[in-house]
Amino acid sequence: MKLKEKDKCILRGLLENGRLSYSELGRRCGVSRQVAFERVRRLSEAGVVRGFSACLDAEKLGFSFNAYVLLIAKPEERLRNELVAFLRSSKNVRKIQLLFGRFDFFLELLFGSKDEMTVFLREMHSFGAVERTETFIVYQTVKDKPEGVFMQCLGEGEDSKM
Repeated sequence: MKLKEKDKCILRGLLENGRLSYSELGRRCGVSRQVAFERVRRLSEAGVVRGFSACLDAEKLGFSFNAYVLLIAKPEERLRNELVAFLRSSKNVRKIQLLFGRFDFFLELLFGSKDEMTVFLREMHSFGAVERTETFIVYQTVKDKPEGVFMQCLGEGEDSKM
């Protein structure tokens, strides 16, 4: 999809503040409220905008332990499917990614306590699909700006392809 400069402006506005009104988006980008609305609708239908959400502070909500797990799974599909179903249904799993390479899964996890994390890891290991894991506990986050890379890609300038 080829993005026009006005589309990039609208996307930058939404990344900065997803609660901007269409009137404010239009004002910032030099288009009418209706044009801003139509461009957001078109970008959503094209899948460029996948949704709108709030950024929450995990620690203030009681999730003081952030961990990452690299997991090697046994090849049996039935066991893997059971494991994936468990991971998908767990309130502690923030992200599940399948990998190429030495590890099969990359998990991002949030917990309220070390004990809660221990119980989860033991339960996860009880699945026959888990061959080996490596767990990393985060002690400090230095940067958490997932939209930063998109802001750079949407910077001022010529039209870009996406």
